[in-house]
Amino acid sequence: MQAAELSIVLPVKNIEKEIVGILRFVVEQAAGTECELIVIDMGSRDRTVLQAVRLIKELGIHGFVVQNGDSTVPAALNTGIQKAGGRYLTFVFARRLYEDFLVPGLETARRTNADFLFGCRDADEVRVAERRTLSSAIRRRGGDQYLKDAWLRGASIDISAVLIRRGFLLDRQIEFEESCRYGYAGEFLSRCLLLAEAAVQAPVLLRRNGALELRRGKQAQAGTAIFQRVEAVQRVADLARTACAGDAELLRLLERVRLPLAVMEAVDVLLREGNAPRAVRDLLRTYGYDRFLVADRRMDPKLRRRILLWRFSPGLYRPK
Repeated sequence: MQAAELSIVLPVKNIEKEIVGILRFVVEQAAGTECELIVIDMGSRDRTVLQAVRLIKELGIHGFVVQNGDSTVPAALNTGIQKAGGRYLTFVFARRLYEDFLVPGLETARRTNADFLFGCRDADEVRVAERRTLSSAIRRRGGDQYLKDAWLRGASIDISAVLIRRGFLLDRQIEFEESCRYGYAGEFLSRCLLLAEAAVQAPVLLRRNGALELRRGKQAQAGTAIFQRVEAVQRVADLARTACAGDAELLRLLERVRLPLAVMEAVDVLLREGNAPRAVRDLLRTYGYDRFLVADRRMDPKLRRRILLWRFSPGLYRPK
């Protein structure tokens, strides 16, 4: 059998009713590629594993199921990276399914020898990406530039629509923080972009398939675990100070925009969960995160107003 060019990693848990449709969708999206499907089960108590094994055999595709125990999503994704044999890998999540990304994305990754590749959110991005991938006269951008642009626009790259060269992850020792329930995806993607020598935006417009995506009810409350998002940004900032020490604008965005934004997002979650403003302020002081709430005049005006209102009139503050 020819070696797989693409490894598709799908973490699952208790989705026996949905997994057949999701797996068929994934196989259709990868049609025409040499791929392997790696289903990582996180301790399902229903027939999810049985259904996945049955369908892989029925479709005659190269794939297997790994029972990872009652593990976190980051731990499952790390297992997928370790088990993968393809040159490139991608992560598929039952809640976020993208159409028509894998095949054109893989073709662009081959042609550009990308370490890290992601898609476009709108038509304007597609036009710019086309020029960059087709013209040798346009200088290829570093991953740090893509990060800065996204942060300035208040945007983010979706972990469900990326292709990453597995050798790059292994060489750079990039993996998910397994103890982190919140913020692990953003941290992982930021690490990839900060360390990639060839970061590429593929001229592919991302479109989700809402009909097949998994829908579940209200999730359990996060509580103080939501501060893991702040810790994740702190670790990214530590890496950036080493990997991009000369990029003052990147460091400013991390310290004066991303960190205060992560703190305010945590504040919003705790308030929505019913915690009193005084209790949340006490938590910030206890963890030392209140020091990040500096209203920088160069930050987004909306974020600046949020910080000022929270600091000086917490009783009037309303979470986003």
